[in-house]
Amino acid sequence: MSQSYSSNCFSTANVIETDMQNVENNFDALRSLFSGSSAPTSPDAGQLWYDTGSSSVKIRYNSSWVEWWDMDGQCVAAGKVKTDSLAAGLLSTDSTGRSKMANGFIKSSHVEDVDVTKITNLNKSVVLITNPVRKDQAGVVQPITGAIGESTAQTFVSRIYIPNSGATKLRGSFMGGVNGHNMVVKVTVGTCTVEMASFPGNPSTYVDSSTYIDVTAFLGTVQSLSFGGDYVPGYLTGYFLYLTT
Repeated sequence: MSQSYSSNCFSTANVIETDMQNVENNFDALRSLFSGSSAPTSPDAGQLWYDTGSSSVKIRYNSSWVEWWDMDGQCVAAGKVKTDSLAAGLLSTDSTGRSKMANGFIKSSHVEDVDVTKITNLNKSVVLITNPVRKDQAGVVQPITGAIGESTAQTFVSRIYIPNSGATKLRGSFMGGVNGHNMVVKVTVGTCTVEMASFPGNPSTYVDSSTYIDVTAFLGTVQSLSFGGDYVPGYLTGYFLYLTT
């Protein structure tokens, strides 16, 4: 396709064949948007050019060519859409619209109050219930459950709310003591019981559970909570339970 354009297509001194060829070249250049792998010569402001080398449509602005449309991607050229170019609400609420929003660019002014049941992708631990070390008036640590002088396991019963946080693993950290034996602590939530701590034969120990209860079926509900196990003899003095992924 022609990229040449002649602005002088008529003169009484011109050769008619030359003028007619220039007119034909002009129409050909306009019809093809001056298509070619190199820029047209003597461009004017606002002139369009289809760059076959980069498969993009460019427009003459001031003294340079500005890429306007990416033909291969069928979209506006990269980096040409600025923040002010998007009208409020232009991005759709489906996955396609969300994928167009860069991470870190959601402003707090655009986020309304969120109900806890709508939080479904929390990837940090959430402490649900805690009972720190309990001491009596004399400052002596007293057991939450267990027995110092006998081997019978005791059970402490409570209630626990499992928020719909997206995290489904209930873990725990425990403080307790036992002398000369291994003490096992089991946690029951609803109908699920899991051994979460095993204290070695030391008078005072802190254990963070490596096991967990899968509470997927309990999200957004209140469940019974109880502690039991093998206190041989031993006692549980403090704990906290948390959700994690």
